Amino acid sequence: MVSVMDKPGRNEPCYCGSGKKYKQCHMAADLAAESEQRAWNDAARDLRSGIFEFADDERFDSEAGPAAERYWNGLYTADTLHLMSPSEAERFLDWFAFDYTLPSTGERIIDTYRRENEAKLTTYQSDLLAKWAAGAPMGGYELTGFDRQTLHLKEIVSGEALDVFEPSGHGNAPVGSIILGRPIIVQEHYEFFSMPAYIPTEEIGGLPQTLAAAQAADDSPEAAGFMRRHNVLLIHHALEQAQAAGRPPVARLDPRHAVDGGQPRAPRHQRVRIKAPTGVAENAPPQVQSHRKAI
Repeated sequence: MVSVMDKPGRNEPCYCGSGKKYKQCHMAADLAAESEQRAWNDAARDLRSGIFEFADDERFDSEAGPAAERYWNGLYTADTLHLMSPSEAERFLDWFAFDYTLPSTGERIIDTYRRENEAKLTTYQSDLLAKWAAGAPMGGYELTGFDRQTLHLKEIVSGEALDVFEPSGHGNAPVGSIILGRPIIVQEHYEFFSMPAYIPTEEIGGLPQTLAAAQAADDSPEAAGFMRRHNVLLIHHALEQAQAAGRPPVARLDPRHAVDGGQPRAPRHQRVRIKAPTGVAENAPPQVQSHRKAI
């Protein structure tokens, strides 16, 4: 599909070189393709919102505390969950929904969501949900290059190459850094489910060796399954590097964030920032729109 910027006017020659006016040639097909793309984008936005709200529901509160303690390596617990920043809450809920198995049920929240809600979903949403639920876990991806809004990535365990569309581009992440996120498919391209973070090149350190040792000790070391069980190693490494560099590893320990013991999170319906079709996060301050470190 030709981009909006490149499309000719209705009465101008069609870009295909047929000699016909655009309105008599490719305009109808292009409009149909644009409508289809909007439908997929709207479905992805609404599905993201539904999954985030479902994972943040009170029914999972008793299990969110232990899960957060595992994810944040003890820096957040059940008593301090409400002090997570919006970006921290978004990344945690992403992991909590897709990669954490609830001890009470033995299944992931995303599987519960699918079982309870699939009958209410549109065809587009149902298709996306099936692919997302079976998709890659939250992982680490070396940024090998970028082309405007397309990031060229390499998964750090499997070595698989992947191109991911990210509307904010690579942000502050330099080539060679590790992007932390969950790639999901939307129509014919990959995006990140939640706003990704990154580990800068100078803080990667012994992370590859840590992952290799954990993979060697795992009973089922295949890349996807291993990362779903052990992807907390990525965030733990990032938190440790932040502490070693003298930076607050999480928002609640940052004096610039804490006011009178910390600002509580917003009401449940406003807690997380959902990526809109443009990729711009709604309900988010401008300074957190681009890639950030995992702290």
